[in-house]
Amino acid sequence: MAGSGAPRRRRDREAPVTDQKTARPLLPRLLLTGALSAVLVAGSALPAQALDVPPRPSEGAVQDQADLLSTQEEADLNRLIGQKNKDNEYIRAAVLTVNDTQGESIEDYSRKVATDWGVGDDGRNNGVLVVADMGERELRIEVADGAREVLSDGDAESIMKDELQPGFKNEHYAEAFTDTLTEVYDQANPQAAAEREARSTTIMGVIFGLVGLGAVVGGFLAWRRSRRTKKIREQADREIEQFQREHPEESITEGMRRAYHRYRQQNPEAPGLNATPGKAKDKDGVEREIQYAPTFQSWLPLYVMYPSLYSGASHASSSSGSSYGGGASSSFGGGGGFSGGGASGSF
Repeated sequence: MAGSGAPRRRRDREAPVTDQKTARPLLPRLLLTGALSAVLVAGSALPAQALDVPPRPSEGAVQDQADLLSTQEEADLNRLIGQKNKDNEYIRAAVLTVNDTQGESIEDYSRKVATDWGVGDDGRNNGVLVVADMGERELRIEVADGAREVLSDGDAESIMKDELQPGFKNEHYAEAFTDTLTEVYDQANPQAAAEREARSTTIMGVIFGLVGLGAVVGGFLAWRRSRRTKKIREQADREIEQFQREHPEESITEGMRRAYHRYRQQNPEAPGLNATPGKAKDKDGVEREIQYAPTFQSWLPLYVMYPSLYSGASHASSSSGSSYGGGASSSFGGGGGFSGGGASGSF
Protein backbone atom coordinates (compact mmCIF):
# COMPACT_ATOMS: atom_id res chain seq x y z
CA MET A 1 0.00 0.00 0.00
CA ALA A 2 2.79 2.40 0.89
CA GLY A 3 4.68 1.50 -2.26
CA SER A 4 1.66 2.07 -4.47
CA GLY A 5 0.92 5.46 -2.86
CA ALA A 6 4.32 7.02 -3.65
CA PRO A 7 3.91 7.05 -7.41
CA ARG A 8 0.50 8.64 -7.05
CA ARG A 9 2.02 11.46 -5.02
CA ARG A 10 4.70 11.96 -7.67
CA ARG A 11 2.05 12.13 -10.39
CA ASP A 12 0.10 14.60 -8.28
CA ARG A 13 3.17 16.77 -7.90
CA GLU A 14 4.04 16.51 -11.57
CA ALA A 15 0.53 17.26 -12.90
CA PRO A 16 0.62 21.03 -12.16
CA VAL A 17 4.03 21.27 -13.84
CA THR A 18 2.64 19.68 -17.01
CA ASP A 19 -0.41 21.97 -16.98
CA GLN A 20 1.80 25.03 -16.52
CA LYS A 21 3.95 24.03 -19.46
CA THR A 22 0.94 23.64 -21.75
CA ALA A 23 -0.76 26.79 -20.44
CA ARG A 24 2.33 28.99 -20.59
CA PRO A 25 2.16 29.83 -24.38
CA LEU A 26 -1.65 30.07 -24.38
CA LEU A 27 -1.87 33.67 -23.09
CA PRO A 28 0.55 35.14 -25.67
CA ARG A 29 -1.36 33.33 -28.41
CA LEU A 30 -4.64 34.77 -27.19
CA LEU A 31 -3.14 38.26 -27.03
CA LEU A 32 -1.69 37.92 -30.53
CA THR A 33 -4.98 36.65 -31.94
CA GLY A 34 -6.87 39.53 -30.34
CA ALA A 35 -4.42 42.10 -31.67
CA LEU A 36 -4.66 40.72 -35.20
CA SER A 37 -8.46 40.74 -35.00
CA ALA A 38 -8.45 44.35 -33.86
CA VAL A 39 -6.18 45.34 -36.75
CA LEU A 40 -8.43 43.58 -39.24
CA VAL A 41 -11.56 45.20 -37.84
CA ALA A 42 -9.93 48.61 -37.81
CA GLY A 43 -8.72 48.15 -41.39
CA SER A 44 -12.17 47.17 -42.58
CA ALA A 45 -13.63 50.23 -40.88
CA LEU A 46 -11.37 52.67 -42.72
CA PRO A 47 -13.36 54.76 -45.23
CA ALA A 48 -12.85 54.08 -48.92
CA GLN A 49 -11.12 56.73 -50.96
CA ALA A 50 -13.69 59.37 -51.92
CA LEU A 51 -14.67 59.67 -55.56
CA ASP A 52 -13.36 62.82 -57.21
CA VAL A 53 -16.68 63.91 -58.71
CA PRO A 54 -16.31 66.23 -61.72
CA PRO A 55 -17.57 69.76 -61.09
CA ARG A 56 -21.18 70.35 -61.98
CA PRO A 57 -21.62 72.65 -65.01
CA SER A 58 -21.70 76.23 -63.80
CA GLU A 59 -24.07 77.07 -66.64
CA GLY A 60 -26.06 74.75 -68.82
CA ALA A 61 -26.18 71.00 -68.25
CA VAL A 62 -23.21 69.64 -70.23
CA GLN A 63 -19.80 68.82 -68.70
CA ASP A 64 -17.54 67.74 -71.58
CA GLN A 65 -14.36 66.70 -69.74
CA ALA A 66 -13.35 64.33 -72.55
CA ASP A 67 -13.42 67.25 -75.00
CA LEU A 68 -15.68 65.53 -77.54
CA LEU A 69 -17.73 68.57 -78.50
CA SER A 70 -16.93 71.85 -80.14
CA THR A 71 -17.99 75.05 -78.42
CA GLN A 72 -20.93 75.40 -80.78
CA GLU A 73 -22.03 71.79 -80.32
CA GLU A 74 -21.95 72.16 -76.56
CA ALA A 75 -23.96 75.37 -76.76
CA ASP A 76 -26.51 73.65 -79.03
CA LEU A 77 -26.92 70.79 -76.56
CA ASN A 78 -27.38 73.19 -73.66
CA ARG A 79 -29.98 75.08 -75.66
CA LEU A 80 -31.82 71.84 -76.48
CA ILE A 81 -31.87 70.77 -72.81
CA GLY A 82 -32.99 74.22 -71.69
CA GLN A 83 -35.87 74.26 -74.16
CA LYS A 84 -36.92 70.71 -73.29
CA ASN A 85 -36.87 71.57 -69.58
CA LYS A 86 -39.15 74.48 -70.33
CA ASP A 87 -41.62 72.32 -72.31
CA ASN A 88 -41.43 69.12 -70.26
CA GLU A 89 -41.85 68.84 -66.49
CA TYR A 90 -41.25 65.09 -66.34
CA ILE A 91 -37.52 64.96 -67.11
CA ARG A 92 -34.43 67.00 -66.20
CA ALA A 93 -31.39 65.78 -68.14
CA ALA A 94 -27.65 66.42 -68.01
CA VAL A 95 -24.60 65.15 -69.92
CA LEU A 96 -21.12 64.15 -68.74
CA THR A 97 -18.13 62.90 -70.76
CA VAL A 98 -14.97 61.64 -69.01
CA ASN A 99 -11.78 59.78 -69.88
CA ASP A 100 -12.05 57.39 -66.92
CA THR A 101 -14.37 56.52 -64.05
CA GLN A 102 -11.62 56.28 -61.41
CA GLY A 103 -11.89 52.51 -61.12
CA GLU A 104 -15.66 52.57 -60.56
CA SER A 105 -18.12 50.70 -62.76
CA ILE A 106 -20.01 52.94 -65.17
CA GLU A 107 -23.20 52.27 -63.19
CA ASP A 108 -21.78 53.20 -59.77
CA TYR A 109 -19.92 56.19 -61.16
CA SER A 110 -23.01 57.59 -62.94
CA ARG A 111 -25.18 57.11 -59.87
CA LYS A 112 -22.70 58.89 -57.59
CA VAL A 113 -22.20 61.82 -59.97
CA ALA A 114 -25.94 62.25 -60.58
CA THR A 115 -26.59 62.25 -56.83
CA ASP A 116 -23.74 64.68 -56.10
CA TRP A 117 -24.88 67.07 -58.85
CA GLY A 118 -28.52 66.90 -57.75
CA VAL A 119 -29.83 66.17 -61.25
CA GLY A 120 -33.60 66.59 -61.26
CA ASP A 121 -36.11 68.47 -59.13
CA ASP A 122 -36.09 68.08 -55.36
CA GLY A 123 -38.90 65.80 -54.28
CA ARG A 124 -39.70 64.63 -57.80
CA ASN A 125 -36.44 62.76 -58.52
CA ASN A 126 -36.95 63.19 -62.26
CA GLY A 127 -33.29 63.41 -63.26
CA VAL A 128 -31.53 61.64 -66.14
CA LEU A 129 -27.74 61.68 -66.57
CA VAL A 130 -26.16 60.58 -69.84
CA VAL A 131 -22.52 59.54 -69.31
CA ALA A 132 -19.79 58.60 -71.80
CA ASP A 133 -16.52 57.06 -70.57
CA MET A 134 -14.00 57.28 -73.40
CA GLY A 135 -11.36 55.26 -71.53
CA GLU A 136 -13.38 52.05 -71.25
CA ARG A 137 -15.67 53.00 -74.19
CA GLU A 138 -18.76 52.61 -72.03
CA LEU A 139 -22.06 54.50 -72.00
CA ARG A 140 -24.78 54.96 -69.43
CA ILE A 141 -28.26 56.50 -69.27
CA GLU A 142 -28.86 56.86 -65.52
CA VAL A 143 -32.54 57.33 -64.66
CA ALA A 144 -33.82 58.45 -61.25
CA ASP A 145 -36.73 56.66 -59.61
CA GLY A 146 -39.25 59.41 -60.35
CA ALA A 147 -38.24 59.63 -64.00
CA ARG A 148 -38.66 55.86 -64.37
CA GLU A 149 -42.42 56.39 -64.17
CA VAL A 150 -42.27 57.86 -67.68
CA LEU A 151 -38.91 56.46 -68.88
CA SER A 152 -38.65 52.78 -68.01
CA ASP A 153 -35.46 50.75 -68.03
CA GLY A 154 -36.70 49.15 -71.25
CA ASP A 155 -37.16 52.59 -72.83
CA ALA A 156 -33.65 53.58 -71.76
CA GLU A 157 -32.27 50.34 -73.22
CA SER A 158 -33.97 51.02 -76.57
CA ILE A 159 -32.65 54.59 -76.71
CA MET A 160 -29.18 53.29 -75.84
CA LYS A 161 -29.22 50.77 -78.71
CA ASP A 162 -30.95 52.98 -81.29
CA GLU A 163 -29.39 56.38 -80.64
CA LEU A 164 -26.45 56.60 -78.25
CA GLN A 165 -24.38 53.53 -79.19
CA PRO A 166 -24.59 53.93 -83.00
CA GLY A 167 -23.59 57.59 -82.80
CA PHE A 168 -20.55 56.85 -80.66
CA LYS A 169 -19.49 53.93 -82.84
CA ASN A 170 -19.48 56.34 -85.80
CA GLU A 171 -17.81 59.08 -83.71
CA HIS A 172 -20.78 61.40 -84.28
CA TYR A 173 -20.84 62.46 -80.66
CA ALA A 174 -22.92 65.64 -80.84
CA GLU A 175 -25.51 63.91 -83.01
CA ALA A 176 -25.63 60.94 -80.64
CA PHE A 177 -26.28 63.17 -77.63
CA THR A 178 -28.84 65.26 -79.52
CA ASP A 179 -30.81 62.23 -80.68
CA THR A 180 -30.57 60.57 -77.25
CA LEU A 181 -31.76 63.61 -75.33
CA THR A 182 -34.58 64.24 -77.80
CA GLU A 183 -35.83 60.67 -77.38
CA VAL A 184 -35.45 60.81 -73.60
CA TYR A 185 -37.61 63.92 -73.32
CA ASP A 186 -40.11 62.82 -75.97
CA GLN A 187 -40.55 59.42 -74.34
CA ALA A 188 -41.60 61.27 -71.21
CA ASN A 189 -43.95 63.56 -73.14
CA PRO A 190 -45.77 61.58 -75.87
CA GLN A 191 -47.81 64.60 -76.95
CA ALA A 192 -44.66 66.55 -77.80
CA ALA A 193 -43.33 63.58 -79.72
CA ALA A 194 -46.57 63.28 -81.71
CA GLU A 195 -46.56 66.99 -82.55
CA ARG A 196 -42.95 66.81 -83.64
CA GLU A 197 -43.71 63.83 -85.86
CA ALA A 198 -46.66 65.67 -87.43
CA ARG A 199 -44.56 68.73 -88.18
CA SER A 200 -41.85 66.52 -89.62
CA THR A 201 -44.31 64.81 -91.99
CA THR A 202 -45.84 68.12 -93.12
CA ILE A 203 -42.59 69.70 -94.15
CA MET A 204 -40.92 66.56 -95.51
CA GLY A 205 -41.39 67.66 -99.09
CA VAL A 206 -39.78 71.00 -98.46
CA ILE A 207 -36.87 69.34 -96.72
CA PHE A 208 -36.21 67.05 -99.66
CA GLY A 209 -36.28 70.04 -101.97
CA LEU A 210 -33.72 71.93 -99.92
CA VAL A 211 -31.53 69.03 -98.87
CA GLY A 212 -29.02 69.57 -101.66
CA LEU A 213 -28.53 73.24 -100.91
CA GLY A 214 -28.47 72.55 -97.19
CA ALA A 215 -25.76 69.93 -97.59
CA VAL A 216 -23.55 72.35 -99.51
CA VAL A 217 -24.04 75.22 -97.08
CA GLY A 218 -23.72 72.95 -94.05
CA GLY A 219 -20.53 71.42 -95.38
CA PHE A 220 -19.01 74.83 -95.97
CA LEU A 221 -19.94 76.08 -92.50
CA ALA A 222 -18.61 72.90 -90.90
CA TRP A 223 -15.32 73.26 -92.79
CA ARG A 224 -14.99 76.88 -91.77
CA ARG A 225 -15.79 76.10 -88.13
CA SER A 226 -13.33 73.20 -88.11
CA ARG A 227 -10.60 75.39 -89.57
CA ARG A 228 -11.26 78.11 -87.00
CA THR A 229 -11.27 75.57 -84.15
CA LYS A 230 -7.96 74.13 -85.34
CA LYS A 231 -6.30 77.55 -85.49
CA ILE A 232 -7.45 78.46 -81.98
CA ARG A 233 -6.28 75.11 -80.60
CA GLU A 234 -2.86 75.45 -82.25
CA GLN A 235 -2.45 78.95 -80.81
CA ALA A 236 -3.42 77.66 -77.36
CA ASP A 237 -0.85 74.86 -77.62
CA ARG A 238 1.86 77.36 -78.57
CA GLU A 239 1.02 79.46 -75.50
CA ILE A 240 1.18 76.39 -73.25
CA GLU A 241 4.53 75.31 -74.72
CA GLN A 242 5.96 78.79 -74.25
CA PHE A 243 4.81 78.82 -70.62
CA GLN A 244 6.42 75.42 -70.00
CA ARG A 245 9.71 76.63 -71.48
CA GLU A 246 9.66 79.69 -69.23
CA HIS A 247 8.47 77.78 -66.15
CA PRO A 248 9.96 74.27 -66.34
CA GLU A 249 9.19 73.70 -62.66
CA GLU A 250 5.45 74.00 -63.27
CA SER A 251 3.50 70.82 -64.09
CA ILE A 252 0.76 71.27 -66.69
CA THR A 253 -1.67 68.35 -66.66
CA GLU A 254 -3.66 67.08 -69.61
CA GLY A 255 -6.82 68.23 -67.83
CA MET A 256 -5.47 71.80 -67.67
CA ARG A 257 -4.61 71.66 -71.36
CA ARG A 258 -8.12 70.51 -72.31
CA ALA A 259 -9.71 73.12 -70.05
CA TYR A 260 -7.67 75.90 -71.69
CA HIS A 261 -8.61 74.63 -75.14
CA ARG A 262 -12.28 74.92 -74.22
CA TYR A 263 -11.81 78.30 -72.57
CA ARG A 264 -10.01 79.70 -75.59
CA GLN A 265 -12.67 78.32 -77.95
CA GLN A 266 -15.32 79.99 -75.80
CA ASN A 267 -13.34 83.24 -75.52
CA PRO A 268 -11.36 83.67 -78.75
CA GLU A 269 -11.29 87.47 -78.55
CA ALA A 270 -11.20 90.11 -75.86
CA PRO A 271 -14.62 91.57 -74.98
CA GLY A 272 -15.45 95.06 -76.16
CA LEU A 273 -14.82 98.08 -73.98
CA ASN A 274 -18.51 98.48 -73.22
CA ALA A 275 -19.23 94.77 -72.80
CA THR A 276 -20.77 93.72 -69.49
CA PRO A 277 -18.63 91.08 -67.77
CA GLY A 278 -20.33 87.75 -67.33
CA LYS A 279 -20.96 86.27 -63.91
CA ALA A 280 -21.22 82.72 -62.61
CA LYS A 281 -21.32 80.91 -59.28
CA ASP A 282 -18.28 79.02 -58.06
CA LYS A 283 -18.42 75.61 -56.38
CA ASP A 284 -19.36 77.29 -53.08
CA GLY A 285 -22.32 79.08 -54.66
CA VAL A 286 -20.67 82.52 -54.56
CA GLU A 287 -21.37 84.61 -57.66
CA ARG A 288 -18.18 85.95 -59.21
CA GLU A 289 -17.36 88.12 -62.18
CA ILE A 290 -15.67 86.26 -65.05
CA GLN A 291 -12.43 87.93 -66.02
CA TYR A 292 -11.01 87.69 -69.53
CA ALA A 293 -7.59 86.00 -69.76
CA PRO A 294 -5.70 86.88 -72.96
CA THR A 295 -2.96 84.25 -72.52
CA PHE A 296 -2.38 80.88 -70.88
CA GLN A 297 -0.13 82.49 -68.26
CA SER A 298 -2.88 84.89 -67.18
CA TRP A 299 -5.55 82.16 -67.37
CA LEU A 300 -3.74 79.55 -65.24
CA PRO A 301 -3.99 81.25 -61.80
CA LEU A 302 -7.68 81.98 -62.43
CA TYR A 303 -8.28 78.34 -63.32
CA VAL A 304 -6.40 77.11 -60.25
CA MET A 305 -8.59 79.27 -57.98
CA TYR A 306 -11.92 78.67 -59.76
CA PRO A 307 -11.66 75.66 -62.09
CA SER A 308 -15.39 75.44 -62.76
CA LEU A 309 -15.52 79.10 -63.86
CA TYR A 310 -12.54 78.97 -66.21
CA SER A 311 -12.90 75.53 -67.81
CA GLY A 312 -14.53 76.82 -70.98
CA ALA A 313 -18.20 76.39 -70.04
CA SER A 314 -20.72 78.97 -71.14
CA HIS A 315 -21.29 81.42 -68.29
CA ALA A 316 -24.35 83.36 -67.35
CA SER A 317 -24.31 87.04 -68.13
CA SER A 318 -25.10 89.69 -65.58
CA SER A 319 -28.67 89.78 -66.83
CA SER A 320 -31.23 87.49 -65.27
CA GLY A 321 -32.26 84.21 -66.81
CA SER A 322 -30.35 81.38 -68.39
CA SER A 323 -28.23 81.83 -71.49
CA TYR A 324 -29.00 78.34 -72.70
CA GLY A 325 -32.73 78.15 -72.28
CA GLY A 326 -34.22 81.62 -72.28
CA GLY A 327 -35.13 81.41 -68.60
CA ALA A 328 -35.91 77.70 -68.70
CA SER A 329 -35.69 75.75 -65.48
CA SER A 330 -32.35 74.20 -64.64
CA SER A 331 -31.58 70.48 -64.74
CA PHE A 332 -30.10 70.76 -61.23
CA GLY A 333 -32.76 71.18 -58.57
CA GLY A 334 -31.43 68.98 -55.80
CA GLY A 335 -32.95 65.80 -57.15
CA GLY A 336 -31.95 62.31 -56.08
CA GLY A 337 -33.41 58.82 -56.06
CA PHE A 338 -30.74 57.27 -58.24
CA SER A 339 -31.05 53.64 -57.19
CA GLY A 340 -29.71 52.03 -60.37
CA GLY A 341 -32.40 52.57 -63.00
CA GLY A 342 -31.47 53.06 -66.64
CA ALA A 343 -29.32 51.26 -69.19
CA SER A 344 -25.64 50.71 -70.00
CA GLY A 345 -23.86 50.05 -73.26
CA SER A 346 -20.48 50.11 -74.99
CA PHE A 347 -19.06 51.19 -78.34
